[in-house]
Amino acid sequence: MRGIKQSLGAVGTTALLGALIAPAAVLADSEPAAAAPNPAYRVLKHLDYSGPGKASLRVGYYDRDRDKGFGWNKVKKKHNITKYSAVEYVAKSPNRDRVGNTTTYHMTGYAGKYECRNGVCRLVKQYKMILSVNEKVQYDGQDKGVITMYCVGTVRCPNWVSKALADANRSLAPEDDQTVPEDQAPDNSVAPEDEIVDEADLVDENGPADPDGSRDLSPGTEERYSRSYAPLGASESAASLTP
Repeated sequence: MRGIKQSLGAVGTTALLGALIAPAAVLADSEPAAAAPNPAYRVLKHLDYSGPGKASLRVGYYDRDRDKGFGWNKVKKKHNITKYSAVEYVAKSPNRDRVGNTTTYHMTGYAGKYECRNGVCRLVKQYKMILSVNEKVQYDGQDKGVITMYCVGTVRCPNWVSKALADANRSLAPEDDQTVPEDQAPDNSVAPEDEIVDEADLVDENGPADPDGSRDLSPGTEERYSRSYAPLGASESAASLTP
Protein backbone atom coordinates (compact mmCIF):
# COMPACT_ATOMS: atom_id res chain seq x y z
CA MET A 1 0.00 0.00 0.00
CA ARG A 2 2.78 2.34 0.89
CA GLY A 3 4.43 1.58 -2.49
CA ILE A 4 1.20 2.39 -4.30
CA LYS A 5 0.93 5.76 -2.53
CA GLN A 6 4.49 6.62 -3.45
CA SER A 7 3.79 5.79 -7.10
CA LEU A 8 0.64 7.90 -7.13
CA GLY A 9 2.57 10.71 -5.53
CA ALA A 10 5.22 10.56 -8.24
CA VAL A 11 2.58 10.64 -10.97
CA GLY A 12 0.88 13.60 -9.33
CA THR A 13 4.14 15.50 -9.07
CA THR A 14 4.92 14.84 -12.73
CA ALA A 15 1.47 16.04 -13.81
CA LEU A 16 1.83 19.18 -11.70
CA LEU A 17 5.22 19.97 -13.21
CA GLY A 18 3.81 19.41 -16.71
CA ALA A 19 0.95 21.80 -15.98
CA LEU A 20 3.41 24.45 -14.80
CA ILE A 21 5.77 24.02 -17.75
CA ALA A 22 3.21 23.68 -20.57
CA PRO A 23 1.92 27.28 -20.54
CA ALA A 24 5.48 28.56 -20.92
CA ALA A 25 5.97 26.36 -24.00
CA VAL A 26 2.71 27.55 -25.48
CA LEU A 27 3.68 31.16 -24.91
CA ALA A 28 7.05 30.60 -26.55
CA ASP A 29 5.42 29.03 -29.62
CA SER A 30 2.91 31.87 -29.88
CA GLU A 31 5.51 34.65 -30.00
CA PRO A 32 5.44 36.40 -33.41
CA ALA A 33 8.35 35.62 -35.71
CA ALA A 34 10.87 38.39 -36.26
CA ALA A 35 10.07 40.42 -39.38
CA ALA A 36 12.26 39.69 -42.38
CA PRO A 37 14.66 42.52 -43.18
CA ASN A 38 13.66 44.82 -46.02
CA PRO A 39 15.48 43.60 -49.17
CA ALA A 40 15.57 47.01 -50.87
CA TYR A 41 19.35 47.52 -50.64
CA ARG A 42 20.28 44.07 -51.90
CA VAL A 43 22.35 44.40 -55.08
CA LEU A 44 21.02 42.30 -57.96
CA LYS A 45 23.75 43.17 -60.48
CA HIS A 46 26.72 45.49 -60.87
CA LEU A 47 26.18 47.26 -64.19
CA ASP A 48 28.89 48.43 -66.56
CA TYR A 49 28.66 52.20 -66.35
CA SER A 50 29.94 55.28 -68.15
CA GLY A 51 30.64 56.88 -64.77
CA PRO A 52 33.23 55.72 -62.21
CA GLY A 53 33.24 52.03 -61.33
CA LYS A 54 30.03 50.03 -61.60
CA ALA A 55 26.44 51.14 -61.02
CA SER A 56 24.46 49.09 -58.51
CA LEU A 57 21.10 47.72 -59.59
CA ARG A 58 19.38 47.08 -56.26
CA VAL A 59 16.08 45.36 -55.47
CA GLY A 60 14.66 48.73 -54.43
CA TYR A 61 10.89 49.00 -54.06
CA TYR A 62 7.84 50.50 -55.71
CA ASP A 63 4.85 51.74 -53.70
CA ARG A 64 2.19 52.20 -56.37
CA ASP A 65 -0.25 54.01 -54.09
CA ARG A 66 2.29 56.71 -53.25
CA ASP A 67 4.14 56.48 -56.58
CA LYS A 68 7.47 56.22 -54.76
CA GLY A 69 10.44 53.91 -55.07
CA PHE A 70 13.80 53.20 -56.66
CA GLY A 71 15.79 50.38 -58.17
CA TRP A 72 14.70 47.31 -60.09
CA ASN A 73 11.20 47.17 -58.61
CA LYS A 74 10.45 50.69 -59.81
CA VAL A 75 12.06 50.18 -63.23
CA LYS A 76 10.11 46.97 -63.80
CA LYS A 77 6.77 47.58 -62.08
CA LYS A 78 6.23 51.21 -63.05
CA HIS A 79 8.03 51.49 -66.38
CA ASN A 80 7.91 47.94 -67.78
CA ILE A 81 11.66 47.61 -68.38
CA THR A 82 12.13 43.87 -67.84
CA LYS A 83 15.76 43.07 -68.69
CA TYR A 84 18.89 43.91 -66.69
CA SER A 85 20.80 44.17 -69.96
CA ALA A 86 18.38 46.83 -71.21
CA VAL A 87 19.21 48.96 -68.17
CA GLU A 88 22.92 48.27 -68.60
CA TYR A 89 22.88 49.36 -72.24
CA VAL A 90 21.74 52.85 -71.22
CA ALA A 91 24.05 52.82 -68.18
CA LYS A 92 26.99 52.70 -70.62
CA SER A 93 25.77 55.71 -72.57
CA PRO A 94 28.38 58.44 -73.19
CA ASN A 95 25.54 60.93 -72.68
CA ARG A 96 26.00 61.37 -68.93
CA ASP A 97 24.74 64.59 -67.35
CA ARG A 98 24.85 65.61 -63.71
CA VAL A 99 21.55 66.77 -62.21
CA GLY A 100 22.37 70.16 -60.68
CA ASN A 101 24.91 70.06 -57.85
CA THR A 102 23.96 66.53 -56.76
CA THR A 103 25.30 62.98 -56.86
CA THR A 104 22.61 61.97 -59.37
CA TYR A 105 23.37 61.55 -63.08
CA HIS A 106 21.14 60.98 -66.09
CA MET A 107 22.24 58.74 -68.97
CA THR A 108 20.29 58.86 -72.23
CA GLY A 109 19.76 56.51 -75.16
CA TYR A 110 17.16 55.73 -77.83
CA ALA A 111 15.06 52.71 -78.75
CA GLY A 112 13.17 52.48 -82.04
CA LYS A 113 10.74 50.30 -83.93
CA TYR A 114 10.84 49.99 -87.73
CA GLU A 115 8.52 48.52 -90.32
CA CYS A 116 10.43 46.75 -93.06
CA ARG A 117 9.49 45.72 -96.58
CA ASN A 118 11.73 44.51 -99.41
CA GLY A 119 14.83 45.06 -97.26
CA VAL A 120 14.08 48.73 -96.50
CA CYS A 121 12.90 49.80 -93.02
CA ARG A 122 11.03 52.93 -91.99
CA LEU A 123 11.08 54.26 -88.42
CA VAL A 124 7.55 54.25 -86.99
CA LYS A 125 8.25 54.86 -83.27
CA GLN A 126 11.18 56.09 -81.23
CA TYR A 127 11.60 56.65 -77.49
CA LYS A 128 14.26 58.65 -75.75
CA MET A 129 15.35 56.67 -72.69
CA ILE A 130 16.53 58.24 -69.43
CA LEU A 131 18.34 56.27 -66.74
CA SER A 132 18.88 57.95 -63.36
CA VAL A 133 21.81 56.79 -61.20
CA ASN A 134 22.68 58.15 -57.75
CA GLU A 135 26.38 57.72 -56.95
CA LYS A 136 26.00 58.51 -53.23
CA VAL A 137 27.73 55.81 -51.17
CA GLN A 138 25.45 53.82 -48.85
CA TYR A 139 26.12 51.98 -45.59
CA ASP A 140 27.44 48.93 -47.50
CA GLY A 141 30.13 51.00 -49.21
CA GLN A 142 28.43 50.91 -52.62
CA ASP A 143 26.47 53.52 -54.54
CA LYS A 144 22.69 53.74 -54.20
CA GLY A 145 22.74 53.11 -57.93
CA VAL A 146 19.80 52.92 -60.31
CA ILE A 147 16.87 55.08 -59.21
CA THR A 148 14.64 54.80 -62.28
CA MET A 149 14.65 54.30 -66.05
CA TYR A 150 11.81 55.31 -68.35
CA CYS A 151 10.61 56.11 -71.85
CA VAL A 152 10.14 59.85 -72.25
CA GLY A 153 6.50 60.52 -73.06
CA THR A 154 4.83 57.54 -71.38
CA VAL A 155 4.73 55.87 -67.98
CA ARG A 156 4.97 52.28 -69.24
CA CYS A 157 7.37 51.44 -72.04
CA PRO A 158 6.01 48.96 -74.60
CA ASN A 159 7.47 45.44 -74.42
CA TRP A 160 9.61 45.87 -77.52
CA VAL A 161 11.74 48.54 -75.84
CA SER A 162 13.33 46.04 -73.44
CA LYS A 163 13.99 43.69 -76.37
CA ALA A 164 15.57 46.40 -78.51
CA LEU A 165 17.95 47.54 -75.75
CA ALA A 166 18.73 44.08 -74.35
CA ASP A 167 19.58 42.52 -77.71
CA ALA A 168 22.25 45.15 -78.28
CA ASN A 169 23.85 44.49 -74.91
CA ARG A 170 23.58 40.71 -74.64
CA SER A 171 27.06 39.88 -75.92
CA LEU A 172 28.66 42.80 -74.10
CA ALA A 173 27.48 42.17 -70.53
CA PRO A 174 28.77 38.96 -68.91
CA GLU A 175 27.15 38.31 -65.55
CA ASP A 176 29.32 38.37 -62.42
CA ASP A 177 29.13 35.81 -59.62
CA GLN A 178 26.88 38.04 -57.53
CA THR A 179 24.20 38.55 -60.18
CA VAL A 180 20.70 37.49 -59.09
CA PRO A 181 18.68 36.21 -62.09
CA GLU A 182 15.75 38.41 -63.09
CA ASP A 183 13.21 35.71 -62.29
CA GLN A 184 14.60 35.44 -58.75
CA ALA A 185 14.65 39.17 -57.98
CA PRO A 186 12.35 39.82 -54.98
CA ASP A 187 9.21 41.89 -55.35
CA ASN A 188 9.14 44.70 -52.82
CA SER A 189 6.66 47.52 -52.24
CA VAL A 190 7.88 48.70 -48.82
CA ALA A 191 10.36 51.55 -48.42
CA PRO A 192 13.32 50.86 -46.12
CA GLU A 193 12.99 52.77 -42.85
CA ASP A 194 16.38 54.46 -43.21
CA GLU A 195 15.95 55.61 -46.82
CA ILE A 196 17.01 59.16 -47.60
CA VAL A 197 15.43 60.42 -50.81
CA ASP A 198 17.36 63.10 -52.68
CA GLU A 199 15.27 65.71 -54.45
CA ALA A 200 17.06 65.00 -57.74
CA ASP A 201 15.76 61.42 -57.59
CA LEU A 202 12.13 62.51 -57.71
CA VAL A 203 12.35 63.27 -61.44
CA ASP A 204 10.36 60.59 -63.25
CA GLU A 205 7.94 60.04 -66.13
CA ASN A 206 4.28 60.31 -65.17
CA GLY A 207 2.75 61.02 -68.56
CA PRO A 208 -0.30 59.19 -69.95
CA ALA A 209 -0.10 55.78 -71.56
CA ASP A 210 1.16 55.94 -75.14
CA PRO A 211 -0.34 53.68 -77.85
CA ASP A 212 3.24 53.65 -79.28
CA GLY A 213 2.09 53.46 -82.90
CA SER A 214 1.18 49.76 -82.82
CA ARG A 215 -0.88 48.57 -85.76
CA ASP A 216 -1.54 45.53 -87.87
CA LEU A 217 1.23 44.86 -90.37
CA SER A 218 0.38 44.53 -94.03
CA PRO A 219 1.39 41.30 -95.81
CA GLY A 220 5.12 41.15 -96.55
CA THR A 221 5.94 43.68 -93.79
CA GLU A 222 7.83 42.87 -90.58
CA GLU A 223 8.89 44.73 -87.44
CA ARG A 224 12.53 45.23 -86.55
CA TYR A 225 14.18 47.17 -83.74
CA SER A 226 17.20 49.32 -83.13
CA ARG A 227 18.88 51.34 -80.41
CA SER A 228 21.52 54.01 -80.22
CA TYR A 229 23.02 56.68 -78.02
CA ALA A 230 21.88 59.24 -80.61
CA PRO A 231 18.50 59.75 -82.30
CA LEU A 232 17.76 57.02 -84.83
CA GLY A 233 17.61 57.47 -88.59
CA ALA A 234 14.26 57.66 -90.40
CA SER A 235 15.16 54.67 -92.57
CA GLU A 236 17.61 51.76 -92.37
CA SER A 237 18.40 48.55 -94.21
CA ALA A 238 16.75 45.46 -92.75
CA ALA A 239 20.15 43.77 -92.41
CA SER A 240 21.29 46.36 -89.86
CA LEU A 241 18.32 45.88 -87.50
CA THR A 242 17.21 43.34 -84.88
CA PRO A 243 14.23 41.16 -85.95
